[in-house]
Amino acid sequence: MTRYRLRLADQRDGRLGNLLGSYVLAAAQWNGPRAALVAFYEPPADPALAGQDLAVRCDAARRWGLDRLAQQGAKVCDILLVALGPLSGTLTVSTNPGDPVRLGVAWVDVAGGNAGAVLPLPPDLPSVAELRARTRAVHDGAPTPTLAAVDLAERQTVAGGYVAPVRRAMVTQPYLTYGLIAVFVVIWLFETTTISRAANSTSPDICSFGALPNYDIYSAFGLSPGCTVAWWRFVSSAFVHDNVDVTHVLFNSIAMLFIGRLVEQLYGRLVLLGTFLITAVAGSLLWVGASALPIHAPGTGLAISYGASGGISGLVGLLLMLGRIQGKSVPVGITHTVRNYATTVIVLNVALTFLFGASIGINNYAHIGGLVAGGIIGAILPPLRSIGGRDLGVVERGVLWLSIAVSAVALVFATVNLAEAFAHGAP
Repeated sequence: MTRYRLRLADQRDGRLGNLLGSYVLAAAQWNGPRAALVAFYEPPADPALAGQDLAVRCDAARRWGLDRLAQQGAKVCDILLVALGPLSGTLTVSTNPGDPVRLGVAWVDVAGGNAGAVLPLPPDLPSVAELRARTRAVHDGAPTPTLAAVDLAERQTVAGGYVAPVRRAMVTQPYLTYGLIAVFVVIWLFETTTISRAANSTSPDICSFGALPNYDIYSAFGLSPGCTVAWWRFVSSAFVHDNVDVTHVLFNSIAMLFIGRLVEQLYGRLVLLGTFLITAVAGSLLWVGASALPIHAPGTGLAISYGASGGISGLVGLLLMLGRIQGKSVPVGITHTVRNYATTVIVLNVALTFLFGASIGINNYAHIGGLVAGGIIGAILPPLRSIGGRDLGVVERGVLWLSIAVSAVALVFATVNLAEAFAHGAP
């Protein structure tokens, strides 16, 4: 139980399928990229019948393994059948090196203190040497654990090996999330104290702070002549909020608090920051591209876009993919809860805004673009290894660091642009 991370299989468990009731004791691995089963049975006393019985069991186990691969979404299924009595002879089955179902058969003889293999045993399951050592120990008088002790070991394994790391991750302080919220608030306070609402003011406007204008209509709305679709605005616009309405920065900060902290705790700080920046850019690209389409006549639609909601939508898309392709070893209860939460957020922040977004200036293109990009990233990047994911690959880390570096350069450009607006004024 503790070494191979298996869980006791109740003989009434429907997941056993066609193996239900055929084994004295069974333990399985029900989730993750690898399915596994170790099952013990009493062989017939007659050697001829024992061989026929084993052939039938092997055929049923292989069919169960193939069915388990489809249900669990695992890549391989390792099965070990252990006969509680000596088996003579060998068994041959037609297999190929790439077979996803790896079936092994062993026998243990407590009376003789011996064990052996009939079919080669799958890797990462008890070996013949281990079975023989355990059998000899029992033969020499070592106490055998009761079923209650086995059940306790399983529960401790689940609590300590499966759930505890996730619980520890969920109580860690998401300092990067707090930092991003602080940046949003500080920039917004700077906007509110420096941007004048007077029509003839030469103080910096929202575009001077790095907001992203529409593809072809910004000049029709009286924005600064220098308010062009510069490349660095695709990043800087994610940190700018409405200087007139406090609810914009307030709602985005609350959303980042609840969504960003989940991403930071489950995926880590590098994935949080990289995903936020990449998906914010993706959302803005979709909006600018859609604005260039002929169906968007000049002077209609949003003139300018800003806010962190595109990147936050990307984080929602990332959470929506938890456990589907990456992180299949994350406890099922955690993945279901997080995905249900992400689905609820999507309904509230995307579906509903299609009904009311036009009247209150919500950029649905940025939301959808960020959400889709986040889903793609979630299919590639794994959650933390400690909670059932894996470590980031060299290329994955490189791409994330590159996105952060490019974004840092973009924010430098935005800072220089703002400084020039203060120095020379914005018409």
